[in-house]
Amino acid sequence: MSRRSLPRTAPLIATALGATAALVVTAAAPVPATAQASTSAVQRAPEAGTTTTVRYGPFALPAASGHDHGETGNRLALNVQKPCDDCFITGFKPNLVYADGSNANVNTGPMLHHAVLGTHAKSDVVCRGPQRKFASGNERVESVLPAGYGIEVRRGERWNMLYDLMNHAPQSKTVYITFTFTHEPAAGSRLQPVTPIWLDAGGCLGSVYDAPVGTSEKVRRWRSTISGRLVHMRGHLHHAGRSVRTENLSTGKLLCNIVAEEGGSPEFIDLHGNTEISAMPPCSGDALGTVKRGDVLQITSRYESAGHAHGGVMGIMAGWVAED
Repeated sequence: MSRRSLPRTAPLIATALGATAALVVTAAAPVPATAQASTSAVQRAPEAGTTTTVRYGPFALPAASGHDHGETGNRLALNVQKPCDDCFITGFKPNLVYADGSNANVNTGPMLHHAVLGTHAKSDVVCRGPQRKFASGNERVESVLPAGYGIEVRRGERWNMLYDLMNHAPQSKTVYITFTFTHEPAAGSRLQPVTPIWLDAGGCLGSVYDAPVGTSEKVRRWRSTISGRLVHMRGHLHHAGRSVRTENLSTGKLLCNIVAEEGGSPEFIDLHGNTEISAMPPCSGDALGTVKRGDVLQITSRYESAGHAHGGVMGIMAGWVAED
């Protein structure tokens, strides 16, 4: 079925977001920065910081035809809104919603195939292009950094967003992408900044690959260019993905192993009864492991494809390192 053989979208963050960076798509069509709609902020207790939800959209999704999805294809929104300036982000939760704020998921048609927020202000340490700061697929997992760490957002830093949205329903849909951030001002903060790393089983030139029938694993290695403490990791897989893990081959330490859940709630079962990834619990702690410059990190993406092969799958782990 076509839903199990997704189109090849090339590397996900594109030339527009960075020439050789994976999770960027060379064919992404730029859209105006006005693709952002609104923000709302809720002040929390001082130790919790401020929680701000940024809503991007609206996005019009074409109707599906049988098992052929409606899809926006990869689109690149330039200079999109941020939750704060000169601040540290300590957690984020992605979602896809309707205009009234209710969840838009495959049970009613829409699917968050991927959304990636990145910046040219810093370089990606793995693939060299613009830094990929935050990302999610339809699993929509929340990430909360351990106490004492934050993802820095510099004053005047510009963000771009690569997104691809799908629709399983026979009617067109209008949806919004949201990211809910927890953050605090950089001035006076004692948080230690963390550096994002992006480990991709597909490699730097293209995130997608094919998973054959049966059980298979795709492996990619990266020799670290930084040293520090790995404090958080999150993963991304497609349908039939079972697990993704990262280990430090130089020390023999398993850094993070994430086992995927499919169809864990009705929202993640589409109109044809097919399941999608519904949970991928992140690894978090101070520290998951120590990484030294020159250490070899290995990502292993595991798929179990019963009945037929799956084209255009992904296996990704994003991590955050507190550099020495």
